[in-house]
Amino acid sequence: MSKPPPSSLFPTGRMIRHLRREIEAVTGSVFAQGPNGVFAARRGSLAESALTAVGRSVLSVAPGPLLSPYDTPETGFASLRITLDGRPYGGGDPSAGLAGQLRRHRPFGANRAPPAAPLSEIVSDRPALVLVEPDLAAAPRRLQAFLDRVLAAVPDGRLVAAGPDGVPALRLAVPRLSVLAEPVDPWPLFDRVSRVYVASQDAACEAQLAGVETICLAADGSRGQPDPARSLALRYGAGVYAFDPWSRRPIPMEQAVERVAWLRETFAGQARRTVYVGISRWKRPALDVFAAGPAGPPIHTMTAEDAVAAAVRNGAQVQAWATRMPERLAALCAEAGIPLSRIEDGFLRSVGLGASLQPGASIVVDDSGIYYDPRTESRLARILKQTAFAPEIVSRARALRESIVARRLSKYNVGLAEVGTDWPAGRRIVLVPGQVEDDASVQYGSPLVRTNLGLLQAARARNPDAFLLYKPHPDVEAGFRPGAIPDAEALAIADRLVGGLAIVDLLDRVHHVETMTSLAGFEALIRGLTVAVHGRPFYAGWGLTEDLAPNADRGRRLALDELAAGALILYPRYLDPVAMKPCEPEQLLDRLSAVRDAAGPSRLAIGSVRHGVMRARYALLNPIVRRLRARRGVGGAPR
Repeated sequence: MSKPPPSSLFPTGRMIRHLRREIEAVTGSVFAQGPNGVFAARRGSLAESALTAVGRSVLSVAPGPLLSPYDTPETGFASLRITLDGRPYGGGDPSAGLAGQLRRHRPFGANRAPPAAPLSEIVSDRPALVLVEPDLAAAPRRLQAFLDRVLAAVPDGRLVAAGPDGVPALRLAVPRLSVLAEPVDPWPLFDRVSRVYVASQDAACEAQLAGVETICLAADGSRGQPDPARSLALRYGAGVYAFDPWSRRPIPMEQAVERVAWLRETFAGQARRTVYVGISRWKRPALDVFAAGPAGPPIHTMTAEDAVAAAVRNGAQVQAWATRMPERLAALCAEAGIPLSRIEDGFLRSVGLGASLQPGASIVVDDSGIYYDPRTESRLARILKQTAFAPEIVSRARALRESIVARRLSKYNVGLAEVGTDWPAGRRIVLVPGQVEDDASVQYGSPLVRTNLGLLQAARARNPDAFLLYKPHPDVEAGFRPGAIPDAEALAIADRLVGGLAIVDLLDRVHHVETMTSLAGFEALIRGLTVAVHGRPFYAGWGLTEDLAPNADRGRRLALDELAAGALILYPRYLDPVAMKPCEPEQLLDRLSAVRDAAGPSRLAIGSVRHGVMRARYALLNPIVRRLRARRGVGGAPR
């Protein structure tokens, strides 16, 4: 019988403090400010050993048997193993459906190993597998002793030692034992070996679920085939708790297995290592998560030459921020046969501006062009032109679009909600969203109208009797980017200036939008408004907009939810900016809603002090940064 839960816990160490939310949730205890309650310590730590030695009660915490590739103490673990004074704390037997879930999804450890095992080492004669779990790989003496036990117990036949964290170099010279030094997913190996040797009963769990004969050779000298139900219970039973990888709330283990499987597939999809070139430091934490994969973390470089050299050394691909890509990079990559992609923010980005160094929660990675530049067909354009949209993804896109509208979300989620009440009720209201005038989308995608003043004049000429609203772009309004129109000059054409107001509240009140290439046009479309475009944005030319620029027609007609499926589901990648793990777009909506609601309405979602600092940065530092980037062959304004 388990001991009663401690009323309070005193954390020892950084890992325990990072996992406070999870530990409190499953124990019902609270963390105390002083060492008056039970101590909570990382399992195997010096603190745990010292406290145990002096007779203090210790709640020991360790990562559990199910982890996602993105798990850390800071971002949370998908499962924890908790003991109190050496005995499993709480929990219970695995559910009846867990074994089936594990067989279906085949998770193992941190799920970071490459999905393709080097089967050529073992396909010839079905050797026995010596399964080296992560705790053994991290303890060379224990690993050496285990291998000695296996070699003594199996005097003949070929053996292969492998594990999800690889096998460290040992002083072994046994020809019949092959050691796979690199990390290997054990599940594909289970299908190709005659039997499996493990160092503990719980380590037999996955091999037995795979149906392969499994022998335990424990350190105490015991040997035999563990009972499968017992192995599963030791692995996933008493003392083991599962958590949602994003919210970090306790959930059933079967649900955790499904969610970890999705994260594992996302991680495994980054099979080739990535070399970034010229990425600003403030963007790197989020972009590093997007590029993490079995081949290792991304490599950051600053010049085209260094990027190509690093890619050649590591067999990597190169990715560059689209508007900051060195001019020589494409030619150098083509010459070296290195895949090159451009990166840009996605269409659901953040609560706050990119120009104020607010990291983005979605990106697009385009190996063809980039969505805002119609001079080259982008991957998004190919998706929209070629995809036969299945009913399932159209239905999902409709639900996603409706949720975005219902939650009142946009790309930046900034602005105040006080929309004017003195607007005339009987007139057609037209919104003209301004843009950053040096953006490539304006320079390359708007052949006739390329300035905010020109857009405002064109909108008035086309709508002479309308009540015209002009909304400066938030980056321009903040003073970070070019494109400002003096108020008096703007008001000579527009009826109202609506800077600082939230785009979603404006779209609730207007009838029509006139734009060059602004994403506000797409946000208006998904809300059922009419949109006229003077440029060639990604959402134009499909029969959904009034296209005023030449050569805008794409040669295909799309339904609104087909456009949404391509732009919001198939093209971007998403990141939970709090959990710092990849996620689905639907999950990001939850997070953006929560972050926006917690922050409250704001003109720019940036404090006055930071706003002043950022304006000084753009005014004083950016000219220096431009010169440095020009030396590396990069043009454009620093971001």
